[in-house]
Amino acid sequence: MEKNGKKAGWLTDKKQVALFSLIVTIILVAVKVFIAYFSNSMGVLSEALNNGLDLVTVLIVFLAVRMSSKPADADHTYGHGKYENLSALIEIIIISILCFFVIYKSVQRIIFKNFDLNLNNYVFIILSLSIAVNIIRVYFVGRAAKRFDSYAFRAEFLNYLSDIISSIIVIIGLLVSKAGFFLADPVASIIVSLMILAFGARMAVRVVRNFLDYIPSEVTEKVRSAIGEIPEVKSADRILIHEVGNIKFINLAVSVDDNIYLSRLESLKEKIRKKILQDYPDSEIMVSAKSSFSECNIDCKIKEILLDCPDVKDIHNLNIYNISNMIDISAHIELNKSLNLVETEKLTTEAEKRIKQEIQYIRNVYIHIEDKKCDECWNDITKQSEQLIKKIEEQISDYIIVDSCHNFTILERNGYYNIALHCRLDRNMEIDSAHSVITALENRIKNISGKINEVLVHVEPG
Repeated sequence: MEKNGKKAGWLTDKKQVALFSLIVTIILVAVKVFIAYFSNSMGVLSEALNNGLDLVTVLIVFLAVRMSSKPADADHTYGHGKYENLSALIEIIIISILCFFVIYKSVQRIIFKNFDLNLNNYVFIILSLSIAVNIIRVYFVGRAAKRFDSYAFRAEFLNYLSDIISSIIVIIGLLVSKAGFFLADPVASIIVSLMILAFGARMAVRVVRNFLDYIPSEVTEKVRSAIGEIPEVKSADRILIHEVGNIKFINLAVSVDDNIYLSRLESLKEKIRKKILQDYPDSEIMVSAKSSFSECNIDCKIKEILLDCPDVKDIHNLNIYNISNMIDISAHIELNKSLNLVETEKLTTEAEKRIKQEIQYIRNVYIHIEDKKCDECWNDITKQSEQLIKKIEEQISDYIIVDSCHNFTILERNGYYNIALHCRLDRNMEIDSAHSVITALENRIKNISGKINEVLVHVEPG
């Protein structure tokens, strides 16, 4: 709630700055129109027209700020921040038209030598007061532009700063004209207009770049550098940045260690977000992550490739054979029963091709196909299989602790059997020896009958 309250406060301040600017502009327009009419000064006229059009642009900014403050919706999934960019562009266009108009009128005055001015101290006092008011406004608008990173307020800041400079030049031109050099008034107007055009062009480039989704390369590199400082991240595969108003939408795809548990992955994503927010606090960050498999863990990579194939439902019996400096791979894959042989051949060929492309030193890939077995129905015949259980105990008695067989499960389907059991071995036996014993037990049990498909032996310390 505290965070939301803070955000609401910022939005209120933002609107108040725009409203304050609007009120000041209305006052300045009224005063300068009166002075321009009274003094017949081209310089003051340009100032009055400037502030008159300021009134239009401030209204645009005020409405833009209200629109940009709205939250994202179905029609504007990135929010309404682009309204500020649009208002800034409209304002720059209006200011540029004003400048060309003032230059045109000033040149006319020079050509026709129309220098009839009516100047007194009130003109200079009021222009000086307008400078003071604009200095106050520049301070608040400039602070808002920096605080909210707003293009609309930046354009306003530029406009009001140029108003101060233009007012000073106009005052100098009027003083020089009052001394008898009448060309100073229209010349001052031309200088002010050219200066505003230069500032406006610079701002227009920034606004248009934002419309075209231009992001400075240093921003992307700074994000990449921040990600690179996190040890669990192996690489940043994709960095997409979209700026709307003062908010950067950063979309990341990263590769992470293949030994990171799923429970830790969300924590890692949050760590990435916090790292980037240190440099760009007003950002919405989306992170997608995939495992970066090492060469020594290629079995996980093979499973990822196979499971990514359409219609592959499961993988088992994956074996990796090291042959000199090369590798052979064999795997059993379960497929949808609806596939025909042509479709199956195409799938396995594509899978083998991809495995060889993505993993070095692959010599041969052998894929054994099976139909999907998850829907198979088995019968539990453990209680009716006393003779078979007795036979199994006799066959493996040489390898295990006497009378340690228990937890038998015997499943039957179409005359074939899957068998699981528990037994105990010497507790001091090493793991490689235990594995050899398990293999021998499973083979002995399978030799009892050709109808025994699968055998699973779980060993416990005796």
